[in-house]
Amino acid sequence: MTKSKNVLVTGAGGPSGKAAMQALKNKGFRVIAVDMVPVDHCADVFVRVLPALDPAFAEQLDELFCTYEIAWFFPTVQEELVLVAERAAMYRSRGIAVYMASPAAVAICNDKWLTAQSLMAAGVAVPNSAIGDPGSAEVMPLGFPCISKPRIGRGGRQVVVHDGPHTECVGNNLVWQEFMPGTEYDVLLMIQPNQPMRTMVATVFEKTSLREGRTGNALEVVRVSVPDVCELALSAVKALNLVGPLDMDIRRDSNGVAHILEINARIGANTQKAPEIFDALVELYEKGDLGG
Repeated sequence: MTKSKNVLVTGAGGPSGKAAMQALKNKGFRVIAVDMVPVDHCADVFVRVLPALDPAFAEQLDELFCTYEIAWFFPTVQEELVLVAERAAMYRSRGIAVYMASPAAVAICNDKWLTAQSLMAAGVAVPNSAIGDPGSAEVMPLGFPCISKPRIGRGGRQVVVHDGPHTECVGNNLVWQEFMPGTEYDVLLMIQPNQPMRTMVATVFEKTSLREGRTGNALEVVRVSVPDVCELALSAVKALNLVGPLDMDIRRDSNGVAHILEINARIGANTQKAPEIFDALVELYEKGDLGG
């Protein structure tokens, strides 16, 4: 078992960060939490940090690792994931556990267009997708309703349903996709990072209420058993060689066929309802598995 139980959790003010802090505190860890702004927290220590995209953010993390003798780094903020994945091998070489996918896999998940293209090429069901200006030859064949969303962004933010050609877009650098009108699910996975890779946890929640009605973050979820949705999620894991904690949005089309909307290479907002994710992570940590 790793000697230190000091864990650094990012995004202390978000639902994923809060879930991680509480779960790890309950399991006897000393939690050092960080966020860009002061927030209410249950951590042992809180530190205000720079935004993840600030050039000095990585150096600030290194200072925190040394100051607090961090043995486990638990990132939960979308904007930091690519940077952390690129530096994860270095962190592990210093004895710091980081459970996440490879830099290449995280970069694909971080870009919704690359996610759709990569999964489609592997034969994994995704909505018909395009990039381009509204009304362009690439976008128009999707028909209506369709949705627009940022290629790089968090969850349901700035997702717009276009019922016709005159709906205003939000943001730029958009991905366009056919609208899936059926049930939406949140799939939470924990994939063991080292050989033999195995599925430690696969939990599915049905989203019963969405913030914007037809789209947006889930306001209410219920745990369900839907084998086809779980199988689809695991096919994406295999196609992109994903490991660690994962959060996938999956939705059914008008014929009831499930399609993957997006993948987050981190724990999700509903992980507080799936304590088995944290059980699996702590199991790896206590075995001395650093994640790579």
